[in-house]
Amino acid sequence: MKKTVVFILSIAACAFIIVCTKNYARTSYSASPWVISKIQLHSKPYSVEAADLNGDKIVDLVIANGEDSSVTILLGIGKANFREAKGSPFKAGYMPNDIAIADFNKDGKPDLAFANHDRKYLTVLTGDGHGRFTPIKGSPIKVEVTPHTHGVVAGDFNNDGNLDLVTDSWGNNRLAILFGNSDRGFNTIAKYLQVGKHPYQRIRTADLNKDGNLDIVTTNLDGNNATILLGDGKGNFHEPEGSPFPCGDSPFGVAIGDINNDSNPDLAIINSPSITASNKGKDGLTVLLGDGKGKFTTMPGSPFTTGKAPSRVAIGDLNGDGIPDIVVTNYKSNSITVFIMNKNTVASSYTIPVGAKPDGVAIADFNVDKKEDIVVGNSGENFISLIISR
Repeated sequence: MKKTVVFILSIAACAFIIVCTKNYARTSYSASPWVISKIQLHSKPYSVEAADLNGDKIVDLVIANGEDSSVTILLGIGKANFREAKGSPFKAGYMPNDIAIADFNKDGKPDLAFANHDRKYLTVLTGDGHGRFTPIKGSPIKVEVTPHTHGVVAGDFNNDGNLDLVTDSWGNNRLAILFGNSDRGFNTIAKYLQVGKHPYQRIRTADLNKDGNLDIVTTNLDGNNATILLGDGKGNFHEPEGSPFPCGDSPFGVAIGDINNDSNPDLAIINSPSITASNKGKDGLTVLLGDGKGKFTTMPGSPFTTGKAPSRVAIGDLNGDGIPDIVVTNYKSNSITVFIMNKNTVASSYTIPVGAKPDGVAIADFNVDKKEDIVVGNSGENFISLIISR
């Protein structure tokens, strides 16, 4: 392993940073109120997530590379710099798409689950706490869905102490749950949940009605709505009154967070008819405000303007004011839109150019300055973009 060398050169208001690690070079430039960096990779990144994988309290990156069916692990070394984990990239099943991070084998170390595009299975890798990952027993895990998996989320939906996995079966308007078992694996027979029309791409989970049990939300691409499934903690679900909730044209993905700072979970949903082959309507961002009981209403002003073909969305506090903000990737505009929120609506928005076909996005504090930052996977090129808040 080569040692990391950092060179910093400041000229006027701009800073240029090069970080030399295994096969990576990072270059940065200032663009108030952010410093934007480019980290070169060996493959095209489809999805990206952030978490502390090795327990050093510094955020690391998980990057799913659909082109070569692998996952790259970049370990944070401080000040928004990274090194590649030993053995990375790791095989992650065919065309890994969505990523879930959780401790599946109960060893206190983060593990990874992937939805594998064009395949009827999920791949689960266990982490060693140092950034290395190997397949869990029984992985890849077969799941009978139509036509194949796209999204994945993890949670203990029946409160038995074992984590479960949920993926989509959009061809028959259902979700599929694979319940975890005492062998630290997963049952091979799925439980299916009926939802709206074409639950495509993303599924997310949180306790939406504050009863201590995990719930599920999915966007329905051809239904122009979002289905809320309230869990009873025994593996059963029901829809609250009003579900599925209208959420704009061709909802393509969803993130959960307390957007209006009222202690109730809200939904940020991207509308993307232009990313589809046949749907019509308006691209944008729709925010649904939760009442803490499982019901949702549209934030005034929705849908908010994005670039063309928004594909992913993330929520986090980018300016340190205690109110979560929203970031959307614009797949066909080669940019992201940043929405700075106040308690009532969008306070301001920024369009930031990034690489080709930005898709994956995550928000975390990479330089430990108490302001969260942005990472974007540019699926049309071999690099990720780091956007650091100043």
